[in-house]
Amino acid sequence: MHLKDDPFLNVSNSISNSYIEDWQALNKKIIGYYCTYIPEELLHAAGILPYRIRATGNKDTELADTYMVRFTCSFVRSTLDLALKGAYNFMDGFLICNSCDHSRRMFEIFDLKVFNKEKINKKINSFYLSIPHIITEEGFNWYLKEIEELREKLEVTYNCEITDDVLNHSLDIYNQNRDLLKKLHELQIQEFPKITGTEALQISMANASVPKEIANEELKRILNDLELKEGMDVSSKKRIINVGSVVDNIDFIQLIENSGTFVASDFICFGTRNFHDTIDFDYSKEPLKNLTKRLYYRISCPRMMDDHENRLKFLKEEIKNANIDGVILQRINNCDLHGCDNMLFTHELKELDIPVLNIDRESYQADTTRLQTRIEAFIEMIR
Repeated sequence: MHLKDDPFLNVSNSISNSYIEDWQALNKKIIGYYCTYIPEELLHAAGILPYRIRATGNKDTELADTYMVRFTCSFVRSTLDLALKGAYNFMDGFLICNSCDHSRRMFEIFDLKVFNKEKINKKINSFYLSIPHIITEEGFNWYLKEIEELREKLEVTYNCEITDDVLNHSLDIYNQNRDLLKKLHELQIQEFPKITGTEALQISMANASVPKEIANEELKRILNDLELKEGMDVSSKKRIINVGSVVDNIDFIQLIENSGTFVASDFICFGTRNFHDTIDFDYSKEPLKNLTKRLYYRISCPRMMDDHENRLKFLKEEIKNANIDGVILQRINNCDLHGCDNMLFTHELKELDIPVLNIDRESYQADTTRLQTRIEAFIEMIR
């Protein structure tokens, strides 16, 4: 089996795909979102396809720069640039949360400049979810109230009823999806891996772009095919973990792996943050409350200001589990959240005596030569 030729993985190469077209042919709705803190299961229970917004393939932000200064994260500007070009016109709504100040601003810009009646000939519904920045009991209750209100808004907007039974069904599908992603991740971190870091990213992006029922069947198929495949001998390559800002384009991972490394794991949004949970419980009782618990108390990203210690603990465990030789900390320019976390990681990982490379980059591959030079020098240092 050659995963690079797999039709499901090819979904990651473009914004739209045939599965979306099939979904729309059934007159079903699609809502775009940015963040892993969004309750996808709730949208699924409302009969909606949650679509993870990405900027794959975008090379500049000329249109977006009209509305957002260049001090704004280039990932967010890239998505706005694509939106202004009509790349997301298949969406029937968007759900924005305060992941960071950059993505939060997209709520107003999408509403005013992209999806207004003059730009697109259909009604686009907008939803906003406010998420606390610290992990406390009061914060959990706030978040739960926000998700309860979102449930009510979805029911009114789309004339549906999200019962506990329907929500439990959606939770089962998504729990199965995370279990399948975990099994694939295990094939990546083992001594003789069966998937590369590039393929793992493609799987994650494709998984976030199609209905989960279809994704689950595709992931099962890939797992079954991989059982027949021999593991790769990567003993001559240094095993790297990629940590930091969102990566939604395989060019960056390929750049790392083409420098004589194997990306054995990651700590990014299109990656381990999607499927590593910190708690396990029976969802069937109080499903909405337990869904909120899973989202709120999961492995966090730097937007959770008081949870850096747990992120460091997870990173150290993943370094050990994946037998990592070096850590690449990367952040998109002007991302203060990952900039602060990566700076702390740089100092804290010294106790593990493991080489660390901390780099800044743009969302799109605009400085390949500089990055390649720094990465190759880092790998040479490890050798």
